[in-house]
Amino acid sequence: MTVWARLTPLIFASLFFVFESFSQDLNKIYKIAEETFYEEDFENALELYELLIKNSQEPNPDFLYKAEICSLLSKYPNKPLDSFLSYEETTGATDKFYNYWKGRILLRKYKMIEANEAFIKFLSTKAFLSKEIKDEVKVWRTWLTDTKRVLDNPFSYEIHHLEDRINTQFAELSPVYFEEKDELLFISNRDETNPDTYQIYHSIHRGDKNWTDPKLIDGLGTFKRDNSNIEVVAEDGRLFQFRKKKKGDLYYSNPVPGTLDWSTPVEFDSKITSTHMSSHFFINEHEDRIIFASNIGTKRRENLDLFESFRDVKTGRWSKPSPFAFSINSDLNEDSPYLSPDEKTLYFASNGHGSVGGYDIYMTTFDEDNQSWSEPVNMGFPINTPDDEIHFKLNTDQTSGYFTSNRLNTNGDYDIFFFWEIHKIKMEGRIVDLETNLPIKDAQIFFRPYEYLDMYFFSEVDSTGKFSAMINSDDIFRVEIIKNGAPIHQEDFEIHTTGGEETTYIKNFVIGKKNQESAAGAGTSSVEAPEVELSEDKQLSQLGNKFRSTNTAVLQNIYFDFGTSQLTDESIPTLKSIKALLEKEPPMQIEIAGHTDNIGTDETNMEIGMKRAETVLKWLTKNGISKKRLTAKSYGSTRPLASNDDEKEGRELNRRIEILVIEKE
Repeated sequence: MTVWARLTPLIFASLFFVFESFSQDLNKIYKIAEETFYEEDFENALELYELLIKNSQEPNPDFLYKAEICSLLSKYPNKPLDSFLSYEETTGATDKFYNYWKGRILLRKYKMIEANEAFIKFLSTKAFLSKEIKDEVKVWRTWLTDTKRVLDNPFSYEIHHLEDRINTQFAELSPVYFEEKDELLFISNRDETNPDTYQIYHSIHRGDKNWTDPKLIDGLGTFKRDNSNIEVVAEDGRLFQFRKKKKGDLYYSNPVPGTLDWSTPVEFDSKITSTHMSSHFFINEHEDRIIFASNIGTKRRENLDLFESFRDVKTGRWSKPSPFAFSINSDLNEDSPYLSPDEKTLYFASNGHGSVGGYDIYMTTFDEDNQSWSEPVNMGFPINTPDDEIHFKLNTDQTSGYFTSNRLNTNGDYDIFFFWEIHKIKMEGRIVDLETNLPIKDAQIFFRPYEYLDMYFFSEVDSTGKFSAMINSDDIFRVEIIKNGAPIHQEDFEIHTTGGEETTYIKNFVIGKKNQESAAGAGTSSVEAPEVELSEDKQLSQLGNKFRSTNTAVLQNIYFDFGTSQLTDESIPTLKSIKALLEKEPPMQIEIAGHTDNIGTDETNMEIGMKRAETVLKWLTKNGISKKRLTAKSYGSTRPLASNDDEKEGRELNRRIEILVIEKE
């Protein structure tokens, strides 16, 4: 879908007008790009900035700078940071939000230490920052601290991102490994002619980590994204899928012996409709227990909980669905269940339970003595990341399996990952400065497996230069040492050991003096961005934006009859704009400030200012705005915007109403 199809009707209409005079007026496109950027619609904003860059006579630094931000926060999160960082001493130096964007970008790359440093710098700026954005950054900092704790202590798994013939720019969902045929089945919308339709594909394993080109399995039906789920029951090899039939039903296909084909799906059990099950299901090996995610009976109808239903051996009836376990269902969503063959371990996806991102994979075990399920345990990194992980399924060996994720370094949408348990060893050593022979202290060392550089094993470096980390026992690493939020050393390191032994590997790192040259000015030009004059409507709309540069809007277009507080008809459009802002931002409270020129006594001016502010307040309350959100105040002539010596550009500017956002701590 192109940017034009995704834009709101209002912006699209604006663009239609712009393109009639496109070659003469790029400034209007720039205004739309800015609005789209600060609404954080980065994908659309990127296309607009690229359009401006392409059609400008000279490269504009503001266009280039914001296009780089948009690309890193939307389509191209895997890009190197060099280009963005090159703006720090130029365009970024005049943008008080530079370190905010830097923090957001570093978070997207899972660089938690550097992101925290950027956010600290942002909050320390002396320029005006809205309460919304300060509160948001504080939440980010709390979240990244919790997330870093998970990333710093990876579980004993290694993962492999399946090759490009499996993973595409489209979505790959619900992977199932069918061991009998060494076959991977999954659901994808890779048919470019109909990207809203999902179908089942399969690929055959040919050697170590090598899969054949996926083929569409004809005759198994189509899916929508929200019901893209399949299961293969190992006991009989049947392939299950959910189909919406009144209250919902399961269908299954059998493998055709001697071929890679599957039979036409048939209904599994007509009585299963009584369970009100949904597409997010799991069926056990004996096919008499179903676990599924649904919002039936939940307090918040939009949230998913896990339910289960059992089939009675004698009657064949299915029990009324009951919540799986109260320790598992949170106030948020639980989805994508998978139960181990012995039915004692449940794996599921949830964005509750203090997840480190969106959906994480959790596990819970059944205690036979207490007949209860344990508190869910986050399976940690590298299974879970700050992004979403779903459709976790184990192979028959119960030590490896597949899941899907939209994490960093995927090909586009959700991709399929293979995981397996690994053996770790202890890595110890010291970090020493080559020139002084003194320890480098108060730093951090990261061991990043080359096959998956977003994963890392981590250790703090103490005051003696010592570190200690548990790392993969057989891998090639990129070693990165960071001090004060900046990398000071990088090298490759390879280790090979025999598994199963308690091994401690000693490795010291000697660091030479690093020549750090500033990249200031790279990739920029001296052409200034177009001047954008803000109308009163624009000033008002910015008050509701966390990126606003002030908490005040000066309104010159509210008019009163001379010497009175009686509103004129010319004031109505601006008053409607204030009303629209307050309706769009329900939590917002404002002060309506009346200002006058210095004609008359101070007492009279204070009185006139208050009456005019109260008149605006009364108009707003009469038109549906709660009085609790409004405060009227007069400043009389005490806060002039210009000299009172002249009428034009002087006293005229001082007679005004100002709107001040009340920012409560």
